[in-house]
Amino acid sequence: MIHDNVEKIFRRIVAKNSLLDINAIPHSDSFHNEMELLLGISKAEIEVIISILKESHKIFVMEILKEDKLKKTDRVLGYIDADHFTVQKLKGVFHKFLEKEYENYSGKKKTAHQIIQEMIPKIRYINNVPLGGLLNKAIMLDEYERLLDREYKEYTEEWKEENLNIQIKINSAVFKGLNKNKDLEKKNPEPGKKGFEKKEKIVRRAVDSPAIGEFNRQNSLASINKQLQIYGVDFFFRVNLRNYKFDYIKAVLEKGVIERKQDLLILKEMLSKVKNNISIDRELEQYLSEIAVLERLVNRMISFSKK
Repeated sequence: MIHDNVEKIFRRIVAKNSLLDINAIPHSDSFHNEMELLLGISKAEIEVIISILKESHKIFVMEILKEDKLKKTDRVLGYIDADHFTVQKLKGVFHKFLEKEYENYSGKKKTAHQIIQEMIPKIRYINNVPLGGLLNKAIMLDEYERLLDREYKEYTEEWKEENLNIQIKINSAVFKGLNKNKDLEKKNPEPGKKGFEKKEKIVRRAVDSPAIGEFNRQNSLASINKQLQIYGVDFFFRVNLRNYKFDYIKAVLEKGVIERKQDLLILKEMLSKVKNNISIDRELEQYLSEIAVLERLVNRMISFSKK
């Protein structure tokens, strides 16, 4: 059942993208309502499914609108099939829409790339008008195309399917918990009644697997060498980056436990991916200074590394 719903939501995103018009990128606010009615599942379950599709590189998730508590507006996300052909097609479509909207806005004709260069510094001021929305989509589609070219190995169908199955397995307990909460709410729909449980948004990623739970229990500088022997440098970096432990990684590097140039280059590449996710992961915005400090340390260590 879980796999069926994941597949149905993915296919719906692909179908929306294939429209190749102004509505070709589904927005989370309306899309979640549509899927809730179509599949008969909760919005919480839909959010978990979207996370599964994102983590397995089946889709890209772009931020369309930031949350604004003062204006009482919710965050809105857009969903795109992480396929090179789809991204190229959508890029062409939204570049044309951007050029047309810019001409309406300024009375001047320019290419999409010229508009992007001119308007990027002003994007925060025009975010809530049609030009700003189209500009943001055009920029992100450019970025996704570059990402697909650069990280093509992680966007093959084989890689996606393997990691999709992993993500579904990891999140199976989450779906059970959500369904249990749903049953309790049917029996006790109002707060204050016996058996009522407040439903919280739960999204698991690869870092929530049992192996990673064991890893985190051992996570201390004293046992770092043992951890690296058991799990490897790549796994160590991924776990701690996903848990936003940038200062912890910095401390480990400063202790000299990890100093091979090859390992540092792996971390440098991972940090680049983290920075690419800042626009779609609000948590990362809180760690910008730590990321910058860690990145400078890694670059410095690479420069001086002889190994």
